[in-house]
Amino acid sequence: METNINNGWVKLYTSSGAQVTLAVPMDGTVMPFESAAAALKSVENLLAAGWLVEAPGLEEGEQKQEVVSASRREGKDGTPIVAFYLAHPKTVKKFLHSYLNTEDDVRAFEAATGLRLDAIPCWPGERDIDKDHREAGKYIVPLPRPISLVWAINPKWQQWSAEGSKATGAIEPHKRILVRYDVAGVPANPAKSVTGALKKAETAQPRMYGDGTRVSNNPNEESIFDAFVKARGQAPQSAEGLRGWYSANKASVRLPASTAA
Repeated sequence: METNINNGWVKLYTSSGAQVTLAVPMDGTVMPFESAAAALKSVENLLAAGWLVEAPGLEEGEQKQEVVSASRREGKDGTPIVAFYLAHPKTVKKFLHSYLNTEDDVRAFEAATGLRLDAIPCWPGERDIDKDHREAGKYIVPLPRPISLVWAINPKWQQWSAEGSKATGAIEPHKRILVRYDVAGVPANPAKSVTGALKKAETAQPRMYGDGTRVSNNPNEESIFDAFVKARGQAPQSAEGLRGWYSANKASVRLPASTAA
């Protein structure tokens, strides 16, 4: 009689940080609870042998992902934006993108990837190019070697999702935040920890109204905009709406010291 063996799968880490997908036998010839118990025992044996549930060297809230290619575009203010892509052929969207706001960010990107930023053709679109785009071969550049990104979930995205996501009408925040590159010898940019990455993310993205227009560089407008977002949890729909809100909430808004007088 043939024995029908079905495998489950578990992702674990080696002590050096390599992620491996391992088969967990699921015996289809026994009762479900017996099969589940056997699978649990198999996983416990793997952990006892030294396999790890979490990748070593990560802080709470951090995750790690290997990427194999990158693209470049520019924000409306000319800030370089790089996107990273997975090897899986069916994953056509970018895994995450990051603003290179400073020279240190650029140097960290170039050291980690082995690519010069200005050698990557600049994609003219406002959103990152997909791997199945007809011009992907021109604008998505393979990395000389795969690298690992340490990333975290954006709390603003978690809040947006918990409040009803698209049903709220609010613009979806970026889901993933780049914390650092996990490459030996590379500076710990763009941030040294999840907390640092989140603080940076708050300033990395240009301030945008709900109608798609950008907040001006006026310090007063920026301060009022930030106060609105803190109070309401989302961007105001328009500059006019922000002015109306400010008129009713002046007492709770602190303007920059150089302009408050």
